This record gives sequence, C-alpha cells and structure tokens, in this order.
Amino acid sequence: MPVVSRRFYLDGFRHIYPIEVRFRDIDALGHVNNATVLTFVETARVPYMVALGVRQPRAGIGDIAFIVAHISCDFRRPIFYGQRVEVGTRTVQLGRTSMRLEHRIEADGQLAAEGICYLVHFDYSANRSIPITPAMAAKIEAFEGRSLGAAA
Repeated sequence: MPVVSRRFYLDGFRHIYPIEVRFRDIDALGHVNNATVLTFVETARVPYMVALGVRQPRAGIGDIAFIVAHISCDFRRPIFYGQRVEVGTRTVQLGRTSMRLEHRIEADGQLAAEGICYLVHFDYSANRSIPITPAMAAKIEAFEGRSLGAAA
C-alpha cells in the first residue's frame, strides 16, 4: 500500500507540482535516473515562474528570460515507477540580477532529493544579465509571503 504524501518535507513551499513517473524515466538499475530528477525540477520550475507572474504560460524564445546559471541536487533516496512524486519550488533570495530557488522532491511522502538553482535575468539581444525589476521583485515576494532581500 503506497504511503499518502503528508508533504512534511514540503512544508513552507507555496508551489507544489505533481510529477507522474513514466516508465521511460527508469534506468537500468530500476529507479529514476539522476538526470531525470533534474528534469522533474525543470518541469516544476516553469509553472512556478508562471505562478509568480514573471513568465507567460505559452512564452516562446524571447529577448529577455531567466536562464539557469547554476543547479545542484542532493539525492536522498531513489524514486521508483508508480510512486507519488511532488516537487516543491520556492524563491529564497533575490539579488540585483539573479534569484536563488530551492527545490525539494518527495516520493510517497519521503524526501527523495533537494537542491538549489540560481536563475539570472538575461537579455539575449544584448547578451548580458539585466536587473530584476522592482515590479518583478514585488510579485515574487508577494507570492512567497516574505521579503527576499530584493536589491533596489
């Protein structure tokens, strides 16, 4: 009998995204491949950015976007086909041009992975980072319900 998620490890996350583990996500060892876990994080990050109001739901490649500058993940336990998987995403810090996100992944209510991601607000036309606007910072802080050290 599967454990019902209590979201213990996802307490404090306002954005929780369910992931369906597909058979193709499983590697030769019978668990979700480590690279696929990062895909789960990415899959949750996009709707998180939409929920923040800083990305459009059907946005294509544009001149200005948030790009990944760094991502790291600590794997706590394997994830298997058929488990209930949820990814929590939250912003924990805003800088002048970047934001630091935390991610946690639960599988059947158990902590499976956690990590951080740094996103940079980037102008592709100018090929450089650009400041996060005060309006964006306000949207992010409002969603998260706390001050995140947004630069002026």
